[in-house]
Amino acid sequence: RSQMSFSLNYSKCEIIVGLFLLNLFGYVFSQCSGSAQTLTAGQSIQYFTSPDYNNGAGTYSSNLDCQWIIDSNDASYKVILYLKNYNVACSGDNINIYDGNTVSGTALKSNICGSGASDKIVTSTGQYMTLRFTSDAVNQSVGFEAAYFSATDLSGTGCTSEQTMTPTTSPQYVTSPSFPSLYDVSSNCRWVLTVPAGRVQVEIIYSDIETSANCAFDSLEIYDGDYVCENTKIAAVCSRYPSGITGTYLSNGTSFLLKFKSDGSVSFTGYLIKFIQVEEAVSSNPLTSSDDQLMLGIGIGCACGATATLILVFIVSFFKSKCRSPKIASPRVKTVEPMNGGPHMRTPSVNGSVDSSDSISHSRNGFIRRPLTTSRRSSMIDGKSNGFLP
Repeated sequence: RSQMSFSLNYSKCEIIVGLFLLNLFGYVFSQCSGSAQTLTAGQSIQYFTSPDYNNGAGTYSSNLDCQWIIDSNDASYKVILYLKNYNVACSGDNINIYDGNTVSGTALKSNICGSGASDKIVTSTGQYMTLRFTSDAVNQSVGFEAAYFSATDLSGTGCTSEQTMTPTTSPQYVTSPSFPSLYDVSSNCRWVLTVPAGRVQVEIIYSDIETSANCAFDSLEIYDGDYVCENTKIAAVCSRYPSGITGTYLSNGTSFLLKFKSDGSVSFTGYLIKFIQVEEAVSSNPLTSSDDQLMLGIGIGCACGATATLILVFIVSFFKSKCRSPKIASPRVKTVEPMNGGPHMRTPSVNGSVDSSDSISHSRNGFIRRPLTTSRRSSMIDGKSNGFLP
């Protein structure tokens, strides 16, 4: 009876704090004392750390044996894991990564220690991946932070012919070919994302593409519209994860075009893109068109006279032209860059530089110049453009 009376004297605040601490220590116990913790991966990047990591300012304990099982939650999806940061004492502490949901699976990375982050992207062959972290009795260090997500090839038919996809308000995804394995060399892929109304929003969740000046070798490009035109290009992506470009883009119209190309050598894991339809916002001003403004001017002019009407129409038109965002106009030339153009092989020279067998040259401002052939030069002299961009 006295014990029951004692337990009832705890306040609600003390009980809540006690439950929180119990859950916290239970979390550490479950993953670091023989029982693995299961993490469910999705198509957004998530993170986990070693115990007491504290954003890189903490120190893990001695004699740890921690395990995490990462589940893609779908047999057709794989797991991508990246050691974002790690600082592990090499005297007897290490990180091991296994294919599957046990430490008896095939080792994907073994005995990782020291410090670093680069080139530690690991991909499972199936639905599961297991990470094990152990420490000995001496020389503890900071620990690690790992990023993970689930992945599968969602490139569709865009690498055999231009593929049109219709975004909806529910998220959809598109990836590089063979994702999350290394993308195919000599790829030439296009996807048109178009909606009947509203706009398209594209988010680059992950990108891991060969780095090169002006994205000359491999690149992912985003165009505002449904055709390829240099004036409507809003992004060119060619950098390695985690330095790869991520971000969200919103179309000005109803379409985006995604273009991916790779040359004949060197490939990486590629990219994962999410896209959705964004409903067009309804204006609170019912008089938005030029016709409505003109009718407003005429109506006021009936009361104030023709002179006032002309002045009002002039002022409205002037300020509308100043306040309206400029739009880049470009011809709708879908044959500017045909799908069968194909990338060009690059051949290393003796001194390690890269020569190109074609006659394409890059100017200082980043545009591509092609020398005029006899037929094209004569065509330009005659004033004919053939419908192609110079």
